[in-house]
Amino acid sequence: MRGLRQALPLRGLLPRQRPGAQRSGREARGRVRFPRRGRGGQKKGAGVLRSRPLLGLRPLCQHLPFGSHHHRGPAVTLNPGRQEQQSGRIERILAVPATGAGYAEDLAALQARHVPLGERFTAPALTPGFRAIREVAEAVSIGLVLETGQVAWGDCVAVSYSGLAGRDPVFRTRDGLAAIERLVAPALEGRELSSFRELAALVEGLGRARSPQDGEVSPDARTERSEGVADSSRRALLSAPFRAMRAASRAERDSGEDEGLLPGGRLHSAVRYGASQALLAAVALDRGVTMAEVIAREWALPMARHPVPLHARCGHERQHSAEKMIVRRIASLPHALVDNLPEQVGPSGGELTRYIRWLRDRIARLGGEDYRPTIHLDLYGALGQIADHQPGRMLGQIYGWKTAAEPYPLRLESPVLLDSREAQIEAMRTLKDYVRMRGLDVQLVADEWANSLEDIQAFLQAGAADVIQVKMPDLGGIHNAVDALLACKAGGVGAFLGGSDAETDLSARVAVHVALGAQADLLMARPGMGVDEAISLAQNEMARTLAIVESRPSGEAA
Repeated sequence: MRGLRQALPLRGLLPRQRPGAQRSGREARGRVRFPRRGRGGQKKGAGVLRSRPLLGLRPLCQHLPFGSHHHRGPAVTLNPGRQEQQSGRIERILAVPATGAGYAEDLAALQARHVPLGERFTAPALTPGFRAIREVAEAVSIGLVLETGQVAWGDCVAVSYSGLAGRDPVFRTRDGLAAIERLVAPALEGRELSSFRELAALVEGLGRARSPQDGEVSPDARTERSEGVADSSRRALLSAPFRAMRAASRAERDSGEDEGLLPGGRLHSAVRYGASQALLAAVALDRGVTMAEVIAREWALPMARHPVPLHARCGHERQHSAEKMIVRRIASLPHALVDNLPEQVGPSGGELTRYIRWLRDRIARLGGEDYRPTIHLDLYGALGQIADHQPGRMLGQIYGWKTAAEPYPLRLESPVLLDSREAQIEAMRTLKDYVRMRGLDVQLVADEWANSLEDIQAFLQAGAADVIQVKMPDLGGIHNAVDALLACKAGGVGAFLGGSDAETDLSARVAVHVALGAQADLLMARPGMGVDEAISLAQNEMARTLAIVESRPSGEAA
């Protein structure tokens, strides 16, 4: 198949070239066509690769083979004084099933009733798309094969609480592979690596205008035309009912597929996220610089020279995980998962108050006098629940938690969780005004319903938060996250580059480069909730990147 080959971790599935066989010009350029056999084992010439299904997935080859898509763009120069060079090209696309480091969980079901951790893998879910309350996070690794033979990878993955507060539904590997084959690969194969922003924007718009009315004629429509729909012959008239039945069946099939491939009429945010990671890595490889430098260059920003402060999050081991963060001297901690309100927060907030006091004491004991982290708690709407969304009662609870945290700063994320973006913004703005009128030095963080650049701009315009978590998987393309971070900084709001424990090691490393390139105020360490691994990954990737930047001759631009 042109363009995309499903990368399979099994041996013996791909046909091997016979020893001494001469490679065709197309094969020499990297687009390999494999021989296929007809009935009786006879070869039928060059065709698409027919591989066996993997883990119950439909083979990618069941779709039509990709055509060649060559698009020439302007060459780029990395330095004004450097001789202009032709940008490299994307030769073909690879895609392979992957898994996230965490889990997809149905928060609506967990908030409706407490479900013990061990029972969540089989307990029925409430949010559409979930098979159970807790599932292993699915992902897809997408690789861009360059002319040099190098492969730039990105991981398509979503957040843990998918399908909540306006987010895309649970991401499925099968849907991701199909979307890459049908939409992403044809659009990127043959493209020049001239501009990351332009390429990411291209992927962002895929799937939005795919109907014949928009000027794109589907293969099925072309088939119908060729079969004589407008033919008045006796044969055409007699076969018309059968063609109509087939067309109806095809429409029903395509409707079901598009629901998974194009939730909300566009590519799933996970696919856009992973493809943009691969594009950023490809442009960096082509230019011989780091991904952080690509971002700084294309957005005309100064390159960061210092590490971005880290925020870490814990899972159900609230105390042991917090101690790990303290001894590693993280700037912001511990996030504190809330999926069992009675035990983790308490009907009147008492359980969370006790936890905050414990945190305060452990920070002082393990961190010493010169360590002053911010206590950052993600409430998942718990404050609104225990206070019936009454601003006065919520303000009183915030005052109690602030007192318990002293002398350390307190930051509260998603204190309320409403059913629409408008309601969420209004509730956050009102609560923020109450906190300021009372003179409480507590920051409020927006997360839920801030799923896109447009959403974040709406929060900024309303003045509804002190800090906004730019949750990268929700925003899709990385260029959206960069724009959102810069909008937050321009609006005087904390730019918190967030993510999810469900992500992968690869997407976590890319996040480090985005944080450095856009100079975020805070970066969430991920993936997973083991704490140690995520912090180590973020700190080491940041240190290596800054070392590369510092090693460049003075005045050399990326």
